[in-house]
Amino acid sequence: MMTPAIVPPIRKGTGAAMIKGLLRIVDDEGMNRIHQAALQVLETTGLIIRGRFLLEALAGAGCRVDFEKQRAWFRPDLVERQIEAQRNRYRLVRSSLWYPFCKALPEEDAAWPDEFIVDYGFTTPSIYDYPEGMYRLPAAQDQIDMIKLGDALEPVKAVNAPFICADFDPAVESIETARLLLLHTNKPGWVGVSDPRQVKYLAEFGALALQVWGREDREWAFRTQPPMFAHAYCTTSPLKIDTHPCRVLAEALKYKFPVNFAPMPILGGTTPVTPAGSAVIATAEILGCVTACSLIEPDLFYFATAISGEMDMKTTQVCYATPAAILTDTVLHQLFRFKYGMVLNVEPAYLEAKCPGMQAAFMKTYRQMALAAMVSAPLPIGLLDNGAAFSATQAMLDLDMNRAQYKLGQGVVVDDDTLCVDLINRLVFCEQEAYIQSDHTLTHFRDILWDARYFDRTYRREQQYRPQDADRRLLDRADQDWRRLVREHVSPVRDAAFMAELERIAQAARTEMLG
Repeated sequence: MMTPAIVPPIRKGTGAAMIKGLLRIVDDEGMNRIHQAALQVLETTGLIIRGRFLLEALAGAGCRVDFEKQRAWFRPDLVERQIEAQRNRYRLVRSSLWYPFCKALPEEDAAWPDEFIVDYGFTTPSIYDYPEGMYRLPAAQDQIDMIKLGDALEPVKAVNAPFICADFDPAVESIETARLLLLHTNKPGWVGVSDPRQVKYLAEFGALALQVWGREDREWAFRTQPPMFAHAYCTTSPLKIDTHPCRVLAEALKYKFPVNFAPMPILGGTTPVTPAGSAVIATAEILGCVTACSLIEPDLFYFATAISGEMDMKTTQVCYATPAAILTDTVLHQLFRFKYGMVLNVEPAYLEAKCPGMQAAFMKTYRQMALAAMVSAPLPIGLLDNGAAFSATQAMLDLDMNRAQYKLGQGVVVDDDTLCVDLINRLVFCEQEAYIQSDHTLTHFRDILWDARYFDRTYRREQQYRPQDADRRLLDRADQDWRRLVREHVSPVRDAAFMAELERIAQAARTEMLG
C-alpha cells in the first residue's frame, strides 16, 4: 500500500515568498512530445544498468533484458504505471543538496525559500585560498574551519561536507568527515559516499545526527531527508547508470532512504546539442531508473535533480551558466512537475568562474535569477570552478547577493500597514517631519531594505576609483569576516555517551575498510 504524499504546510511567520507565477517555457504539447520521445528511446534503445538487482526486477516485470551486456528495454505501459504511482507523493524542494528550503512545491509558482536559507557545503576536492589566489588540497583543519563557519552563519540551516579532505584515506574519508560534522556543528548535513560499505555507518551516524537536530520522528526523517546521507544517483549520459551508483543504491534501499536520480547532460557532448534532445535523454534516464527501482521498493520517495551543462566548442570545457544549459534544466523541471507530478530540483551553484570577481558575480546572479524565474530559488554560497572548489571569501559575498535575491522573492505586501495612508496624510509635504524620522520607518526598514554588508553604496568622495582597489577592499573585508567567525566559534559540547557511540561507529568503519 502506498504511503501518503509528503505535503507539509508552510510554516507561518517564516517570511514565505510572495512572488507569484513562473515563466513557462514548454506547453502541454511540448511536454507530451518529450515524454513520448523518452518512452520511445526506452523501448527502442533502452538503458545500460550495471546493477543485476535492477535488471532482475525489470525482467520479472516483463521487460527484455540482456544480462550479459547489462542492457534493458522498457515496456512503455510499465513506465507509465510506475511513474503514475509516484505522482504528488514527494513535495519537498531542495537544490542538489540536503536541506529542503521549501516545504511544499507550489502549484503554479516558482519555489522560493520559506525563510532566508542558503546552501552550504559541496564536498569539493579543492579550496580557493584568498588572498594568496591559490588552489590547494583541503586539509583536516580546513574541513573543521569550514564546518565551524557554516555553524556560525545563521542562514545556513544544514552544514554539508565542505571538502573531500586530503588528510584522510579515501576509503574512510566520508566517515571521518561525518565524525567532524557531528563534533563541530549542531546542523549536520550530508557527506558524500565513495564506497557502498560506508552506507551502514552513515546510517548509524544519522541516528546521532537526529539527536543533534532534536528530532524524535526518526523514521519520517530517514525516509524524507536522511541525516548524513543524501546520495544523488548520477546517471551517465547517454543512457547509463553505472556500477558505483548501483552498488550504493543497493545498500541504501535497506534503510528506506529517498532516492534521487541526477542526470548531468552535456549539450553537444554526451547529449544532443538542443535542450529538447538533451531533455529526452535525461528524462529517459530518470524514468527508467525510477521504474526499475520502484519495482523493488514502491513505497520509497523518488525525486530527481538536473545539472545540465553545454560543451564549449572552442575549449571542450563544460559550462553551466549559459542559456541553453539553464533552459534544459528548466524544461526537465517543468516536465516532471506538470506532467508527472514529481519534484525535479536544479542546482544554480555550478559556474565557470575560477576566483571571486566580476565574472563570478555576473554568472552567479544570472544563473540563480534565471532559474528563480522558471523553477526555484535555492541560494548557494561559496562554490567556484564548476563545483570543484569552495571559497569562504566568495561565500561571504554570496550571502550579500543572496539576501538581495531573497528580498526580491518576498514581493510586495499590500495592506493597511504598508499602504501608509495615515502616515502620508500626517506628514503631508514633509516640512515638519521626514519619513526617515517616523516610527513606521524605524519599525520596518530592517525587513524591507537591503543591508549590503560588502558592496560600496556610499557617495563618491574621490576623483579616482580603480576597479582593482575597489574589488580588493571588498574581498579583504569578506575574508576578514569569515576568519573572525571561525576564530570566535565554539564547538558544541557532547556528552560522554554521544562521544562513545561516535567513536565506536568511526572505529568500526576504519577496521572494516582499512583492514
